[in-house]
Amino acid sequence: MSNVRSNISFTDEQVCYTFPARLRSGGVFSPAERLGVPPLDDFFTGTVQLLNIQILMIVILSNLLHFFLHRLGIISFTSQCLAGAILGPTILARYDYYRDHIFPQKSQDALVVTANMGYSMFMFLTGVKMDFGMLLRSGRKVMILGIATVLLPYMIGLGFQFTRLEAAPGLLERMQIIGSTAIQSMTTFPVVSHLMTELKLTNTELGRLALSTSLISGIVAASLELGATIITQIRGILNAGMTLGSALFAAFVLRPIMVWVIGQTPEGQKVHPACVPLLFAVAMVYQIFFDAMNQSPAMGPFVLGLAVPPGPPLGSAVVQSMETVTTSVFFPLFVVTAVMRGDLSSFFWQFDNKGYYGSSLVMATVTKFLVCLFLSLPWMPRTDSVVLSLIMCSKGVYELSVYTFHRDTTSINEGLFSLYVVAIFINSVIIPILIKHLYDPSRKYAGYQSRNLFSLKPKTELRVLPCIYKPDHIISAINLLDLTCPTQDSPLGVYALHLVELVGRATPVFVSHQKQKPVSDSCSIDVILAFNQYERRSQQQHIGTPHAAATTTTVGTFTSISHHRFMSDDICTLALDKEVSLLLLPFHVKWGADGRVECADNSFRIVNSKVLERAPCSVGIFFDRGSFVSRQTTSDDDQPDDHFYSVCVIYMGGGDDHEALCFAMRAAREPSLRLTILHLVPSDDDDDDDISVSRRRNARMASERLYDEVVLKEAMKGISGLANVRYEEHAVEDGPQTALLVREIANEHDLFVVGRRHGMDSKQTMGLTEWSEFPELGVVGDLLASPDLETKTSVLVVQQQKQVKK
Repeated sequence: MSNVRSNISFTDEQVCYTFPARLRSGGVFSPAERLGVPPLDDFFTGTVQLLNIQILMIVILSNLLHFFLHRLGIISFTSQCLAGAILGPTILARYDYYRDHIFPQKSQDALVVTANMGYSMFMFLTGVKMDFGMLLRSGRKVMILGIATVLLPYMIGLGFQFTRLEAAPGLLERMQIIGSTAIQSMTTFPVVSHLMTELKLTNTELGRLALSTSLISGIVAASLELGATIITQIRGILNAGMTLGSALFAAFVLRPIMVWVIGQTPEGQKVHPACVPLLFAVAMVYQIFFDAMNQSPAMGPFVLGLAVPPGPPLGSAVVQSMETVTTSVFFPLFVVTAVMRGDLSSFFWQFDNKGYYGSSLVMATVTKFLVCLFLSLPWMPRTDSVVLSLIMCSKGVYELSVYTFHRDTTSINEGLFSLYVVAIFINSVIIPILIKHLYDPSRKYAGYQSRNLFSLKPKTELRVLPCIYKPDHIISAINLLDLTCPTQDSPLGVYALHLVELVGRATPVFVSHQKQKPVSDSCSIDVILAFNQYERRSQQQHIGTPHAAATTTTVGTFTSISHHRFMSDDICTLALDKEVSLLLLPFHVKWGADGRVECADNSFRIVNSKVLERAPCSVGIFFDRGSFVSRQTTSDDDQPDDHFYSVCVIYMGGGDDHEALCFAMRAAREPSLRLTILHLVPSDDDDDDDISVSRRRNARMASERLYDEVVLKEAMKGISGLANVRYEEHAVEDGPQTALLVREIANEHDLFVVGRRHGMDSKQTMGLTEWSEFPELGVVGDLLASPDLETKTSVLVVQQQKQVKK
């Protein structure tokens, strides 16, 4: 077949193409097919060889730059942008041989198509790894923050460009101005997700808050973009409707199919090998469809990725199959080729309005930062509010893709494109470095929202996460769950976590049992069966409660197989993900039937101590000596008609005691339970020789005591009509008198509920801290756990959620 030469114009250049293109050359040492062509030059004419060399140079240079720059806090996206500037016309492409042979104009088609495919894969993986349920769980503050950080900068930006809007000659030009303002005002989920992954903040409270906010902002920005499409295009309404229909199809048709596939997969096993390639093929169909609807092609795979259930077995299989090649090859390929499109120095000499456009970029960033800071300061610590505002101002691959699209379609000129790319580069350098400098990763689970029993609103689901270390802990955990007495108005959500030490394997495993079919040889089969039985019994009849309904209790079971030093992270991450209010931990000491200590596992004691320090919710540590048995775990025939359970809550004031009191108030709903509220107050006698010191101390604690009295009074008012509640008040002079009282009543109750009161000084416990054997239980809990105490009573020690100091 004869070669046909065609001249195609690119701006002010004439480029010659040869048809059909040579896919492969004859090699470096083979004689050139055309006379007068050096063998090396002939080698570069092969499309395959040239593409391989280009990808190799891009990957090596971007990774080499990041190897040196990451020590300065630079993220990989910034290194890739710098690699694009080096390989592009900014530096190397100024040389003729490099421009004609290494990255010639005629090779751009194959390179750009490969890069765009890589970007679509990246967007698909971003959607797969995202839990769209976080949008439904976002609170009112997050919703307001996400909407305001887009709309307010957008409206202020339009006001700033009002003069240019008035002077624009036509509707298309005006919509371009509006579109550029929208791009500058948006914060997109893919950019924030990539930044959180780079900074290792994905599983932190701040990272989840930023992801939820960016998701809402992205939806608002997409709505604005969709509205602009409808206005500027004749068939915009049809395109928008078809796009929305494809998203609904993915959510309500494809997602149930994927959930069914997960349900058919045995627990601990992978999905069928054909699932991942088939899902990728559907992603390509969505890419073609979105492109046909004149939308961003990469948004199609992203929308489909949102419909994929995250985590194992399907979501994790997709990520494991595609993430390495996507993040290591295709993602850098897209970023580098996008930056290579322009000479980044051209806006200095080829752009007249750089001052105007530069000031608009700065104004949009500053406005977004101030809006986010102003709205988040009232309910977040100052430093974390600044960090969140910086995250919401971040720019990255999504904005780069939008500017590249407009540059390729000649909607913006070379100078404006270069200005935007430089702005993204500067943004990606400054913001990650500031975040690393300001944010303390040791506070990764620090809570900004109240997740405890005391702050739980009426008619709200109580979410509890009981942890199971050993089979002996199952019954004890279920006994405590019975005390929450769920009703139809206040249901109970249980997320049971079985923790297994990692032995004989290198990779930790986290399994969600409600997604997959359990297998008979599962290490967690006892936990799964016990809690499934508990859920079924609760649905039938919840310990005789008249308010019981079929939907009062829902149960989910999980298994975490990991090293002991990482178990606390698994516990806190699940608690944060499920937004639980109470986390139950078994005590590391085991008592025998005679009430004596049988064994102690110090590795679990370390886990409990770490959780107490990091937990994003309230924490309860429990131990059962066998005296407390709930109605659900005992048959009715074994119980006498007049049998009742005795529970005592010891109240002295403070946040931990407030939490213990709230737990006891829920338990009081059970008619067969007798609740005693034991209020220990300091004696009026003051033996302090320095009367002025005593007065200052009393003045400092007066407001706290008053608040404690108000909390107790409100609690008593809520249970005043219950005949099974008794209130007692005892005055004690010091800690030894409190210890004596506790020893006297230790055998009078089946269960004690006490606050940990860690770090709190009070007259009632004065002198006991120095003799504490188990600090994780607090002073009173340590007294009740003493081996010298001859009793079979069980104990629950509660610590209220640690709030972040502002």
